[in-house]
Formats: sequence, C-alpha cells, structure tokens
Amino acid sequence: MKQTLIALAVAAVAASTVGAAQAATVFDKDGTSLDVYGRIQAVVYSADTGNTNAQGDYGDNSLDASARLGLNMRNTINQYMSAFAKAEWEAANGDDGEGGDDDFNARYLWVGLDFNQFGSIKFGKFEDAIKYTIVQTDIFEDFGCVAQLGNDDRRAGQAMYEWSGWGIDFKLSGQTANNNQQVDGAYFTKDGNENLDINAGFAASLGYTTPDVLFGPIAIRVGYSYAEFQDSSDEGEQNSAINYAYDDYNQYAASIAWGGETGFYTAVMYSNRDFSMDSSRPNDDYTGGNFLAEDYKVQGVEFVLRYGFMNGISIMAGWEWQNFDQDGAEGQDLDAYTLNAEIDWQVTPNFKVWTEARWDLDSDDGYDDATNGVTNYEEDVYSIGARYTF
Repeated sequence: MKQTLIALAVAAVAASTVGAAQAATVFDKDGTSLDVYGRIQAVVYSADTGNTNAQGDYGDNSLDASARLGLNMRNTINQYMSAFAKAEWEAANGDDGEGGDDDFNARYLWVGLDFNQFGSIKFGKFEDAIKYTIVQTDIFEDFGCVAQLGNDDRRAGQAMYEWSGWGIDFKLSGQTANNNQQVDGAYFTKDGNENLDINAGFAASLGYTTPDVLFGPIAIRVGYSYAEFQDSSDEGEQNSAINYAYDDYNQYAASIAWGGETGFYTAVMYSNRDFSMDSSRPNDDYTGGNFLAEDYKVQGVEFVLRYGFMNGISIMAGWEWQNFDQDGAEGQDLDAYTLNAEIDWQVTPNFKVWTEARWDLDSDDGYDDATNGVTNYEEDVYSIGARYTF
C-alpha cells in the first residue's frame, strides 16, 4: 500500500510540472479521470501552542513538518449519473519515539453518485452538513476556529445529500454508529482527546449566495447538527467509558460572508453546541479526575476581515470569542477572547509562505484548565510556515 502511494505521489509531482497547480490529472479518458493532489509544509510554532506533533511541545518552540496526499476519481456512468470517490491521507513529521506520531492517517474517504441537476450523495468519512455553515470564517492557517465547534469533526460512517441551484445550497447528512470519533468541545472524555463513541446523528445546512454586490457575492448560511452517544452506563465495560457521562448534543450555527478570494472579504459566524450529560454519576475516568457530569454548552462568535492583493499577498485579522457555560451549583461560566492576525504570500501558484499570531484579549483566568487543557486561549502564540502544493 505504501509503495503504491509513493508511486502515485511521484507520478503526481511529474505531472504537476506540466499541469495546473493544486491538482494533477494523471488519467482522463472515456469519461474516467484520476486527479492527484497534495502538499508538503514546514511550520515553526511558538511555545505553548499545543499545535505540533513534536514531543514536549508545550513550553518549547518547535518545527513541525507534515504532508498530505489525495486522490479524486470520477467515472461517467451515463448522461444522467456519474460515480465519484475521494481519498486523502495525512502524514506526520516522522516522530517515531515514545509519544511520537509516525502514522499515515486517512482524513477523508468517500464514494458517491452525482445525479447532475438533481444533486449528489456520498458515503464515508467527512464532516457533517454543519461544516458548510461554519466554514466561512475559517481563513487562518493555524490558530483560528475558536468558536467553530465541528470544524475538525471528520467522522466515519456518514452519508450526505447535496443539492445546488439558483444560488441555493442544501446539505443533509446522517451519521451511523461508529466508535472513537472526533467531537469538538467534548472536553471531559476518558483520554482528554475529544473522541466519543457515536450511536447516531444527523445535520442540515441551507445557504443562499447572491450575485456580486460591489466587491463580491453575499453568502448567508444556517445549520443544525445533532449526535447521540452510545450508552456506556455499564461500568464493567469501561473501554466505552469515553462516553461515560455524555448523552447527546444539539448545535445551531449561522454565518454571513461578503467578498471573494481577491479584494475585500469579511464574515461573521455564531455557533452554539449544547451537551446533555448524565448528572446521576461522575465521570471517574476522565483525564482530569472526578468531573461532575453537568450539562454544558460551548458557544461563540468569530468576525474576520481579509484583503487579497493581486500580487498574491493577503492580510487578514479576526476577533474571536468562545464561552464555556456549565450548569449546576459548581458550574463555571467562562469567556475566552482572542485577536488573530496573519500575512500570507502566494509566491507562485505552488508555493506559499505565511506568518500568523494570536493574542489573548483578557480571557477569564482558568479557562484552559476548565476545558481540560484542550484549549490554550490564555496563551499568546505565533507561527511561521512554508508550503509547497501540487
């Protein structure tokens, strides 16, 4: 398998010297195509980012290298229908010692059918439909998405129907039972890694994009997401104790954006993910100790601005707020406020450099402790990176 992937990567690099940037078409004949794409990057992260694969990254500056390799496949069945598939993997920087990460992990895996003007359906591993709503403020390389719960929720066992027309976009997804899946905001799991065993779920998003108004189109989007977690009340089966106190969540989100890739762009997004817990028992197995399982919500707002110049330089800034609000007499109601700034330079279609910083704007003391160390919004951090894309 690895030898096959290496061969595909070599073929893609060779084809990219004569093909378009961002993807290389290595086969296209009789209605069947295969595109290969990828990237290799190196990023310097400041101390206390928690953003690197390097061992001992907390308290130390570090250089993190990583790579991605992806395949897009398509086959025309007839004039009404086509089959498509996607696979994308991520490779870490090769730290193979204790605590290191030397894996070649699948980020996206799906297969589907495209029915032309009647929409498409796909099955596999990807984010649910609410990602379409929250993504409009995801413009930063490293430290954004403070309020975007669901941004990293790439989960297996999903199906999604998508339809677009007349400026309208509609997405509806369903989740089947799968273990050890990413759930942003699940701060009190057994291993403190925001992974839970999911029983079922669904999500929907609806958006409308206008024609250009002054400097670009206006896109308005709303979304909802729900997930139910597997019952792990049997204390004798504590491998499932990662769910020990979690019942389900409901999430609502809305966003509006104005502009395009070049010129002026601005967007604002609100999200609220509300977790229902089983308060009849403590989660003795969560990493931080004995957590009383009270309901809590994680909500927030992101406001971003960007200006992209024709020479490939972009300047962007954002104000971001996250609130952690826990029920009960001992529950906490804490706020984190950050300011993000970034400068990008797309030197060539294939090569990009950037520097980014995030500053704490008087977040409540103890915010990062309250979220079990998953967040680090009380820290001022920066990064400097370079990326080659094919």
